[in-house]
Amino acid sequence: MSFTRRQFLQASGIALCAGSLPIDALAAGPGTPLPVPPLVESRRGQPIFLTLQRSHWSFTGEGNKAQVWGINGLYLGPTVRVWSGDDVKLIYSNRLNESVAMTISGLQVPGALSGGAPRMMSPGVDWAPVLPIRQAAATCWYHANTPNRMGPHVYNGLAGMWMVEDEISKALPVPNHYGVDDFPLIIQDKRLDNFGAPQYDPPGSGGFVGDTLLVNGVQNPFVEVSRGWVRLRLLNASNSRRYQLQMSDNRPFNVIASDQGFLPAPVAVNQLSLAPGERREILVDMSQGDEVSITAGMAAGIVDRLRGLFEPSSILTSTLILTLRPTGLLPLVTDNLPMRLLADQVIDGSISRTREFTLGDSLPGINGALWDMERIDMQAQQGTYERWIIHADLPQSFHIQGVMFLIKNVNGAQPMAEDRGWKDTVWVDGTVELFVSFTQSSADHFPFIYYSQTLEMADRGSAGQLLVQPAV
Repeated sequence: MSFTRRQFLQASGIALCAGSLPIDALAAGPGTPLPVPPLVESRRGQPIFLTLQRSHWSFTGEGNKAQVWGINGLYLGPTVRVWSGDDVKLIYSNRLNESVAMTISGLQVPGALSGGAPRMMSPGVDWAPVLPIRQAAATCWYHANTPNRMGPHVYNGLAGMWMVEDEISKALPVPNHYGVDDFPLIIQDKRLDNFGAPQYDPPGSGGFVGDTLLVNGVQNPFVEVSRGWVRLRLLNASNSRRYQLQMSDNRPFNVIASDQGFLPAPVAVNQLSLAPGERREILVDMSQGDEVSITAGMAAGIVDRLRGLFEPSSILTSTLILTLRPTGLLPLVTDNLPMRLLADQVIDGSISRTREFTLGDSLPGINGALWDMERIDMQAQQGTYERWIIHADLPQSFHIQGVMFLIKNVNGAQPMAEDRGWKDTVWVDGTVELFVSFTQSSADHFPFIYYSQTLEMADRGSAGQLLVQPAV
């Protein structure tokens, strides 16, 4: 085994510090200010421009900038905010040197406007859909879903957060000042070389995992916040890694929303899972005490960190998601946590049919078939409900375009309270049962897709096509 002078110096530095610093201190480092993606809003008929292009970015915060892909000149893209009831013109421009397809996961629009393989953009080509926003407030995300290239394209930086607001979200007493008390957190894991450049080497089976945890493109971020409630919109944009989040002082936090919008009421938890492609919104009470961090499990020990300098590792060197640093005094008047977020919903409809799906493990595919752009795998009717039973021996995330669903049970048990809202992405470890609502229609040439959110599995063929006939 050979190694560079830089690796030797890194190894020597870690070894010398090991006896004098605790592992957590080695893992955390001094911290980096949290980059908050710029906010782009659709107002007064103005289009939203998203330009896919090469850029440069420092993942380490040390000045070395790596060549990356990004949107509008940044690694990752701006946060887009739209309003229910608006018709939004979106202009994608592909300025990369290879073809790319884009989609907005969680946005409820017809199949012809969902993007994907039928809307592939060659280098130099634009695509300009007009999107009718007709859904409840939700945190969605836009990202590449290029056939057979989704893994590397998302990993390279083609992703961003997309927020839908409505009258209910405006009226609720929850933080809503973007970048002040309402923050997007895009979580990824990567493998960086000695110069801070991301490396991507897809495995022969399963999905890619890295050893470096990034939030909004940086390691160990912190943000200063005013005392009171802080809202964090969490997105797992990792290729395959699932996270278990908790506060460093074990205080509870409140889950207020899932993929498709608000939960009926806040749910207090001490731990929260976040699967690839999943979004959750949480409220953290920063009215009392000093700084506190959100973490994602145990960090690598010294031996694993040394080994990771010379060979790929799947163990995170640091598990810090974000440190919140409160400043100032508590306001004289503060909002209480609302007891209810949404009125109880009565579902008027019966299940029209039951379907079963088995997701590939060592071999890709769904129900033994690989994705084929020329084949429609299943048909449904807009406005109907179905029971989907999903099986997976290899734990993985699963996403369905153009629908919303409720989790009915997980391996025969009731879902956790924080998982009882409407969703479009679910973690499958064994068997889950879903109550699927077909809200949108698609067409023969513009079907919806359902796929493993372990992106390398999807790239190898773990996906299918769904045709939803218009309501009669």
